[in-house]
Amino acid sequence: MPFSLADYFQKQGLRVIETALKAVDGRPASYLRDDDHYRMHVIQPAWNALPVGVRMLMKRQIDRWDALLFGLRDEVFDLSGKSIALRPQGLQRLPWHLRQAFDSAKPSQTEPVPSPVNADVPLAEPVTPPADAGPPVGIDLGTTYSVIAHIDAQGRPVSLLNADGERLTPSVVLFGEDGTIVGKQALLGSALEPERCAICVKRDMGAKSYRRPINGESIPPEVISSFILRSLKADAERQLGPVRRAVITVPAYFDEMRRRATMDAGRLAGLEVLDIINEPTAAAIAYGHQLGFLDPAGKLVGNRPLRALVFDLGGGTFDVTIVEIGPGSFKALATDGDVGLGGKDWDEQLVALVAERLRAQVGADPRENPQTDQELQLAAESAKRTLTERLRAVLYINHQGKRCKVEVTREEFEQVTLPLLERTRMTTEIVVRQAGLTFADLDRVLLVGGSTRMPQVMRMLEELTGTTPDRSISADEAVAHGAALYAALLAPPACGVAEAPQFEVTNVNSHSLGILATDPGSGKKFNKVLIPKNTPLPYTRKKKFQTYRPGQRAVLIKVLEGESDKPGFCTAIGTCTIADLPADLPARSPVEVSYTYESNGRLQVDARLGGYDAGITVAFQRENSLPDEDLDVWSHYVEVEMTEPAR
Repeated sequence: MPFSLADYFQKQGLRVIETALKAVDGRPASYLRDDDHYRMHVIQPAWNALPVGVRMLMKRQIDRWDALLFGLRDEVFDLSGKSIALRPQGLQRLPWHLRQAFDSAKPSQTEPVPSPVNADVPLAEPVTPPADAGPPVGIDLGTTYSVIAHIDAQGRPVSLLNADGERLTPSVVLFGEDGTIVGKQALLGSALEPERCAICVKRDMGAKSYRRPINGESIPPEVISSFILRSLKADAERQLGPVRRAVITVPAYFDEMRRRATMDAGRLAGLEVLDIINEPTAAAIAYGHQLGFLDPAGKLVGNRPLRALVFDLGGGTFDVTIVEIGPGSFKALATDGDVGLGGKDWDEQLVALVAERLRAQVGADPRENPQTDQELQLAAESAKRTLTERLRAVLYINHQGKRCKVEVTREEFEQVTLPLLERTRMTTEIVVRQAGLTFADLDRVLLVGGSTRMPQVMRMLEELTGTTPDRSISADEAVAHGAALYAALLAPPACGVAEAPQFEVTNVNSHSLGILATDPGSGKKFNKVLIPKNTPLPYTRKKKFQTYRPGQRAVLIKVLEGESDKPGFCTAIGTCTIADLPADLPARSPVEVSYTYESNGRLQVDARLGGYDAGITVAFQRENSLPDEDLDVWSHYVEVEMTEPAR
């Protein structure tokens, strides 16, 4: 069923409005006789109590909201006396007023958004798509730039051009007054309206909301990401026809909550998410395709699979993964990374350097002005690219009507960013040790991500590994190309297209999975690791628990992600509730809980009660995940915003 405001207000919004109306019962009648007072004490509190998604959806219908609440004043309230009194019949007619106010809103004529309910499990094997499903695509949802690709008639992965005729789309969303804009125009507008822009939202995936309010509202990061995905989908459909199925990539070091948020973003964008795949693995698939390794009948070069270290330094995240590439096979051996390290951090160091020199010219820190700060960010990214090719760069910044010039050399830039580079070096050394290898055991060092173009990265890796890094794959497009190949494997393209590739992918988990346990001797809480880091996936581990008392009806289990035995240093990804246990269950009855890490790093939780196979229910509640009803609201909001004429 498509989402409608009328249905929402009949089921949930009615309670919000009733609460606001009842809150002023018994107060002085003068509160509501004046329009401004009525707005302050009734209309605004009711508006603030609505979920963020509903408010965002109604912002262009604010006149309708005001008219509804003002129309209720005489219907609901008796203001003839000194105190406000509620008319019982007025409250009874609320449902009728809501239908009158919102039933006139016509449903969207665009394609329906797939329901997010029970859509948590990715496809495990190729399926026969419906006739109108269109070709599957691969999407690199990047921190700073995103790419969408498909498999052409010759079986080759190809990036699709966006509306600006470019392969890379800036991952920037501008929430303008006349519509929501994604990409290049949003990036250009960010300097003038920084408070309306969302940039580097990938770093906030898994959190309840984007790091700062947009137009005064706290918007979930998966909602913002869905605008980027829907824009990429529209670009693809201009060239391929309907596009509904996609594989979306994530950093290998993304935890379970971030992966769930990415899948939700895909569904909000109207996509059937076939699967998610780690970015370094996707890049390795693209490299394997380039070498002809996707043919299972291919022969090994030497007597073992090719071992590649994939060094993936993007705009906002960093991963290192060691992958064994054989004929029709890609097997990750070890992975590590940092979801808070990327090219954006190099930009920030350059911004700090330039800001200090600008302070001497303008007498104040230019970063305190939001517009100047955003202009600095854009200029720093451009200067970083210049310093990749040249020994010096000049930045021109406008600050409060004054045009300033600052010059930076490559040597200065590399000096201030050296600590960042050292973090990538340490992580690379750790991954090689975790794989049980030495640098001499590696056959290739693959560079992925635009930030690997910086000369300091190439020098560091060459010194560390003793080999010249391989730049034969596109640093910007390889991830999307690998995702497109994987999408073709899961959901083969339609007839008339080259035969889908055949290969196997084995990933490892980037974080250990454990349970909050209690030491029976000391009573202290600790993290009991069940699935250690770098375990080949998919993997299932079972753990037996016992009930504490007779007649216990439920068991609550807290699931942790992290390497430390101290819960405070781990991430709580959710709670598993085993309910409806038999009323006559004796104490110390065994309850077996199983944790399954899927190949894409998603978690499934199940439970069984010994000797009792029916009647119990298992609910796994994830931290920070959007409830299904909120997903319905946000999916409709994204759909409406992206089909506005201003788009």
